[in-house]
Amino acid sequence: MLSHRSESKNQESTVFPQAVEAPVQKPQAKPQAESASPRAVIGPKIRFKGELIGEEDLLVQGTVEGTIDLKGHNLIVGEQGVLHANATAKTITIEGKVQGDLYGEERIAIKSSSQVQGNVKAERVVLEDGAKFRGSIDMDVKSSKSMPPSSASAPSKAAMESKEEGNDKGMHDSAKS
Repeated sequence: MLSHRSESKNQESTVFPQAVEAPVQKPQAKPQAESASPRAVIGPKIRFKGELIGEEDLLVQGTVEGTIDLKGHNLIVGEQGVLHANATAKTITIEGKVQGDLYGEERIAIKSSSQVQGNVKAERVVLEDGAKFRGSIDMDVKSSKSMPPSSASAPSKAAMESKEEGNDKGMHDSAKS
C-alpha cells in the first residue's frame, strides 16, 4: 500500500497499485486447407439425388445419387455414407460405400472400412488393408487426356455391372489380395 499526501487538502490518501493485464493473443484461425472438418455435411438421414456442385469441403454421411463436383475441395464419404455417383474433388477419402467413378485431382484414399465399386483416377491412391475394391486404378493422370469420370451422368459400366452381380459378389478384399 502506498500513501501520499494531497497538498491542497493536507490529507493522506491511499493509492492501490493497479494490476496490468498482459495482452492475450487470440488463437488464429487455421487456414481453410488445414481445417479438420468440412464445412458442409450431408447427414445420415438425408438422401440427395442429382448433380451436386460445391465450392467447399463436403462430408457425406447420407446417400447421394448422381454426380458430385467439388473441384479444388475435399470430399469425405463417412462410414455411414453411400454414393451411387461419380465424384470429382481435390482429395477424396472413402470410409463408406461407393458405386461410381472417382477422380481425385491430388489424392484418393480408400479406408479399410470402405467398399468401392468403380474406377479410381488420381496421382496418388491409397488402398488400406481390409478395404473392398472392384474396378481399375489409374495413377497416370497427367498423360491421360480423358475427361474426369464425374463429367458422365451415370456411374461407370464397371460399377453398374458389379451392382447387377450383387453387392459383395466379385469384390476384392485388399487383405486377401
